[in-house]
Amino acid sequence: MLDTKKGKYTHEENERIIQKINDDFAQGIREKETLKELSRELNRGFAGIMSHVRKLRNQFPDRFPAKQKANRSRNDRMNSWTEAEEQLVIETVNRHLEQGKPLSTAISELERQLKRTQGAIYQRIYNLRHKYPERFKHIPQPRPRGRRRLKPWQIESSPSQQGEGSHSEPHTTPIQGEIAASLEPSDPASLPGRNKIPTPSEEEMVLKAFEKRYGKLNNAARKKMRALIQEYGGTRVSIALFTLSEDKEFPAFILRFLHDHLERNRL
Repeated sequence: MLDTKKGKYTHEENERIIQKINDDFAQGIREKETLKELSRELNRGFAGIMSHVRKLRNQFPDRFPAKQKANRSRNDRMNSWTEAEEQLVIETVNRHLEQGKPLSTAISELERQLKRTQGAIYQRIYNLRHKYPERFKHIPQPRPRGRRRLKPWQIESSPSQQGEGSHSEPHTTPIQGEIAASLEPSDPASLPGRNKIPTPSEEEMVLKAFEKRYGKLNNAARKKMRALIQEYGGTRVSIALFTLSEDKEFPAFILRFLHDHLERNRL
């Protein structure tokens, strides 16, 4: 293995790096592949090339016009929601909730139609519900916040804990509360029992979603699935089902499963 060059980059190397980055970006080549090629061509370490490109972009931003244009387009896209898109969001959410479906199914449908990420759609629904509450037929009730119950040994070990300041309330962000509340029933009387254990209808919807995507569950797997729903909540589990493929470890896990399957069924 040859030792890589070290030290200051020459003017010719800088020009080659800038030209290669711009040309490959215009052709749609991933920058990681471009950096690997530059590393081999210039006999420089990959980490050093990557760090130097970042430095060049900061020093000479006008020399990377393609990247600047892409960033502006991405920012414009992130900050622009048309009235038609917002109307589609409202109609889709209303339709799914009226049919008794969880909010996650509406998000999945909107993701396909609008070509936006689930996080962006969740945030937009949250903003629209606060901006135009009258346009939504179903506004989830906020989840009740109960005080943490101390065990007897905790109270006895520290008398000061019996005071008002000893109780803490769970902290949730507005969007987390909104997502979690989306599966709550409209009847407030049924809310207290929903803090930890989801209703059977919600549980069955999550199980059906899993089986539709990954196949029928046996009894042991259904028991494990119910335990996950009780531990993490139906909303969080259903969202995870729709976003598993986005995890960078997912392809490797499938590959390992495929290998084990082939080994078990070796002729």
